[in-house]
Amino acid sequence: MIRRPPRSTLSSSSAASDVYKRQAKSKYELIVVGAGVVGMGIALAAHKKGVKKILVIDRHQACTGASIRNFGFITITGLRQKLMQKRALRSRDIWLDLTKKAKIKVNHRGLYLLAQHKESMPVLEEYLKVDPRKTVKLLSKKEIAAESSLFQNNKVFGGLYSSDEVRIEPRLAIPAVAKYLQSIGIDFLWKEEVLDFSHKQIITQKRKIDYKNLIMAPGNHLKGLGRDIFEKKEVQSSRLHMLRIMPKKKIKLPGGIMADLTLMRYPGYENLPSKKKLDKVIKKTSKAELDNGIHVIAVQGNDGSLTIGDSHHYTHDTHFPFENEKIDNLILKKFDQVLPIGKYDVIERWVGEYPAGKKDYLDHWIDKNICIANVTTGIGMSTGFSFAEDVINKLY
Repeated sequence: MIRRPPRSTLSSSSAASDVYKRQAKSKYELIVVGAGVVGMGIALAAHKKGVKKILVIDRHQACTGASIRNFGFITITGLRQKLMQKRALRSRDIWLDLTKKAKIKVNHRGLYLLAQHKESMPVLEEYLKVDPRKTVKLLSKKEIAAESSLFQNNKVFGGLYSSDEVRIEPRLAIPAVAKYLQSIGIDFLWKEEVLDFSHKQIITQKRKIDYKNLIMAPGNHLKGLGRDIFEKKEVQSSRLHMLRIMPKKKIKLPGGIMADLTLMRYPGYENLPSKKKLDKVIKKTSKAELDNGIHVIAVQGNDGSLTIGDSHHYTHDTHFPFENEKIDNLILKKFDQVLPIGKYDVIERWVGEYPAGKKDYLDHWIDKNICIANVTTGIGMSTGFSFAEDVINKLY
């Protein structure tokens, strides 16, 4: 039986109070720490398995981390074959199911990867031979231009098109998923940080809660729970710059947009024979971008704005809070080359962080009922839901 904390330490919110009353009667079957994509994906997967008493805890008032700071672009093309791409396709299907159940709007579908160097075309041709999907195809320069008027004023030699990708607005979608999970009986406890845990209880700054199974999905919070594990596994923090712009003239993207620099970063392209020749060209023309881990992605929101980015810088320590305007300018300059849309205003800038490890995923089992789960590459939005299902399948 859990001893009731003093009244002065209890949350004043009725929701938190109701959660406490429920958990005081009997322990939770599953407690999930972290309300990002992976954490909520774990709760959703457990619910589908028939688990009845589930609690999700987060130290903030809502999800504020990597899950809302990304493009909201469920990427399939260019991911590592087999496990990574399989998880992306499965996660995409889960997202599409949630768009109906949680009333989340799909902004657009599909991906256009524009080849700005002739050396990129052989790489894309080789990629098609290793990607088994029938939903991806090579486009000539003429075919690219026919897809959208936006592609008629930029220098391209052709490109790749995939119909599998889906774009949603993460800052709206993530709260909507949390609301949906609550509607199907999953408890949430916001504004409580889990300070420690035993094999039977988690300990927050306000209370102790009994559990049967515990999964921690801390995202980029690498200096708290599981810190020793992250250090042992050499998981770093990747920091990225992103921007939101509003075009002066109304435009409509036909899908998500990427370009040649993506071929330098995405693992699905890294071992293709023709990439060595492209590498030499890109290193000559885009050294500053490579030094800052920049590649161009552009997606569109309901209001017509474009989210663009991004950059990548890594550390085993904590990133300093200072933003370098040079990085934003490099992103904007490269975007102008990829998609010349005319004048626009920068209406938002932000910094995101995500965990980056030697492996793409981390599910470390401290015991048979306690796990730390993280997507340790920048594809949590794209593969997190499926990864969460796999973690739950190991648990149950």
